[in-house]
Amino acid sequence: MEYKLEHVAILCQDLKASIAFYEKLFGGKATPIRKGSAGYDFCFINIDGAAAIQLMESNGKLGVHHYGFVADDVEQAAQDFRQKGAKIIRENRDAKGKLTTIFLEDPNGLEIEVRLPR
Repeated sequence: MEYKLEHVAILCQDLKASIAFYEKLFGGKATPIRKGSAGYDFCFINIDGAAAIQLMESNGKLGVHHYGFVADDVEQAAQDFRQKGAKIIRENRDAKGKLTTIFLEDPNGLEIEVRLPR
């Protein structure tokens, strides 16, 4: 199975200030701000030659929330991870029931997202 780092998600206090920072210093381009399923505002910053940065506005905890990989077969990835003793903490499925995204936890408590390519 091949995995490609797709993004790193960062919890930030001020979403607009964080967008301005990554645009100014790294030439990043922000996607439109959206509302996450848990109620937080977020966007992605795309920087040439780098994995995207997902900025997630937070009133509490700050720092890295999760990092995300893409894989061509999430069902197989989930099966492989379970066989290796990984703790899968959440699964997302599409309207047809196909597994599209899993979240697992690393030894430090950070979340790892593995999803189908967009």
